[in-house]
Amino acid sequence: MKQKGYVRQPISVAITGKIGTGKTTVCSLLRKEGFQVFESDKEINKLFGKKKVNAQIVNLFSEKVKDLLNFDGNINKNVLGKFVFSNKKELKKLEQILYPLLEIQKDKFKKKNSSKTIIFFDVPLLFEKKIHATFDKVILLKVNKEIQKERVLKRKEMDEIKFKKILLNQRYNLSFFRRFVSLEIDTSKGKKQILRELKAFIKTL
Repeated sequence: MKQKGYVRQPISVAITGKIGTGKTTVCSLLRKEGFQVFESDKEINKLFGKKKVNAQIVNLFSEKVKDLLNFDGNINKNVLGKFVFSNKKELKKLEQILYPLLEIQKDKFKKKNSSKTIIFFDVPLLFEKKIHATFDKVILLKVNKEIQKERVLKRKEMDEIKFKKILLNQRYNLSFFRRFVSLEIDTSKGKKQILRELKAFIKTL
């Protein structure tokens, strides 16, 4: 009996880091270098645009969240965000709607790019959700607290209270998870240095 040929899977690399640590910048740099990147936050935003998802969210939160809908009938993500980041139980309920759908999108991305050598995934809550073992390599982004805060507070519809609540939901024991990290990048160094470190890392894969 002939043995089936081994089909090589792409090396899957997770990019993670807390809010404001530069994940969007790193993803943009990788895309410019020709790599395929799955950005979880962008995919979540797409899900909010789907009628079935909106209906589920409205059904679950309309009586709990004032001004949940915008004038156009879409979810007011800022208002919903402030509510769920203040209540872990409610955040979990929202995640139970969105995350299974996000996994479907992730699987589609993997299949579409199955012939690639390396594929990247922007996963903000990689360690918090303990899904680090599902990736071959992990890139951890970091930056000092002053720069982090400055970056985040420049965002539309972001304030210090919301920022602090998001950070509370992004807590994990880094000393435990550091052994799973393949590369750490300080994103305060600037794009040229970040790109140099990324390229050097990719050469080792």
